Amino acid sequence: MNRGYIKLWRKALDAGWIRNHKLWAFWTWCLMKSTHKEFEAIVGLQTIRLLPGQFVFGRKKASEETDLSEREIRTALAFLKNAGNLTIKTTNKFSIITIVNWITYQGEEIENDQQGDQLPTSYRPHTRTKEHKNIPSDISEKISNLKSRYNSKLVDRVFQSLASTRKSGKVSDSTLLAQLEKWAAYPQTQVETAIRTYLEKGYAAEGKGEKYLMGIIRNGKPQTATAQGVPDWY
Repeated sequence: MNRGYIKLWRKALDAGWIRNHKLWAFWTWCLMKSTHKEFEAIVGLQTIRLLPGQFVFGRKKASEETDLSEREIRTALAFLKNAGNLTIKTTNKFSIITIVNWITYQGEEIENDQQGDQLPTSYRPHTRTKEHKNIPSDISEKISNLKSRYNSKLVDRVFQSLASTRKSGKVSDSTLLAQLEKWAAYPQTQVETAIRTYLEKGYAAEGKGEKYLMGIIRNGKPQTATAQGVPDWY
């Protein structure tokens, strides 16, 4: 049955991650399970609205479909979560996995301002994506989805600090969304470490806003991801 396709970057051959067969199997399984468009899924007696790059996850089902043990599934999931490749939101009945940067890597049209076969990576965030027909129009939902990657209290604090640098004392939702989309190009730990530095140093009181924060993020050193040799491609 024709169920569409996903994109895999050839850079995987050079990065070496593909040699970890169990991790690679689980990662590609996650990509294939993710929805390419917004739709409503029924889980038990509950209707769940899934956005592009999301799917309902269960370890037992994943184990059956990948032939990996549940322990191997947990290990691979923790690895990908720490690397910033995906997030997982768990309730008492089900879990939803979200692939980070889904639209960037799986969108229909990608305009890359790099040349040759260079891959747009988390450490070279220069890829511009054209508007995808399946991108949700509700900005608040996009913000909530991207924000779920991080410590919510930490993000709320830095958003308040950024607002304080403006004469109006406010930051528009579109600006917040733009910031979160930029953050998503970097490992989670790198972003949170930079945010803490920004807050602890009191840069907002000096009138230094989101551009200054982004500078701290860019100049930060990835922690978990780099230490484990995790590639930042899909």
